[in-house]
Amino acid sequence: MLSVVFRGDDLPAEQRFDAWRELSGKAVLRTLMDSDRAADFRATLRAGGLGPVQVSAMTYQSLRSRRTPALIRAADPELYQLALVRGGRQCITWRDRDRELALGHGELLFYDSSHPFTAEIRTGEMAASSVVVQVPRELLPMDRDRADGLLGTRVPPDDPVGVLLRQFIDAVARPAGAGVAPYTATDAGRLGLVLTDLLTALLNRQYERRPGAAVAAGGRETQLLCVQAFIERHLGDADLSPAAVAAAHHVSLRSLHRLFEPVGLGVAGWIRARRLDRCRRDLADPALSRRTVRAIGATWGFPRPADFNRAFRTAYGLSPGEYRRLAGAPTVCAER
Repeated sequence: MLSVVFRGDDLPAEQRFDAWRELSGKAVLRTLMDSDRAADFRATLRAGGLGPVQVSAMTYQSLRSRRTPALIRAADPELYQLALVRGGRQCITWRDRDRELALGHGELLFYDSSHPFTAEIRTGEMAASSVVVQVPRELLPMDRDRADGLLGTRVPPDDPVGVLLRQFIDAVARPAGAGVAPYTATDAGRLGLVLTDLLTALLNRQYERRPGAAVAAGGRETQLLCVQAFIERHLGDADLSPAAVAAAHHVSLRSLHRLFEPVGLGVAGWIRARRLDRCRRDLADPALSRRTVRAIGATWGFPRPADFNRAFRTAYGLSPGEYRRLAGAPTVCAER
């Protein structure tokens, strides 16, 4: 559930814009703001955490918000950000990349806190509204170069994965009804994982839909999905290997490797990536805080702690223990 951070109607008109500028900078992201409605500015801000994922729902009148190089040098939280436009027309410009986008209702925009931008909202008497999701860069389970290459991506309202993500964000950001209990810390942590996974699915979809991206065709695509589903069901099996997968599907090892060519990962690489993702989810799950890092690795096919630590750090840039602490899940004394 999101808590009220700012409600302009609670303040005298002449104090609203300055208060909004200060509180929104602390709760969301520090920017330089000005508005032609500053004399009688109306805005609201509700914010809350889903584990390490921050969700902020805002309404506001016309304004200009600038994330400058000086602000980035002074303090950069290194966040990936996803904005959902819920009302009004909004324009964002990246001067360093000579790019400008206009966004309307239902559109999603992926950007970050480390690049300068200018956002302009012109609403007249009406209020605009948006929801901003912020994910620590280290916690997005996606190749950094791939994710950074998608910065500035706009997702239209009819994208099917975008629809799912938008519905989830809308549900999380909706004000609590009377008599509805708030999320527990465990609920919030799990919902943060779901939100991060949906964002990752959306970004991977956008990456794969770029011109020139390889796509498996027809029956091969169906066969690939069946093989991947088999791997998912057997990730905890110690003897899961490309040879075992090929034998289970009555194909040669060479044919299996050819089937995975459009994925960009070999069969062994896919198995390792899926196991590491399961480990990542368990490490961030507050309900599994009593389980040691060593036990989590062993559960998903990494019986040797040194191998698990090395593979996890290579994939995510952090050790399993560091990731767990950053994700906000409590640790137990027996961890190493």
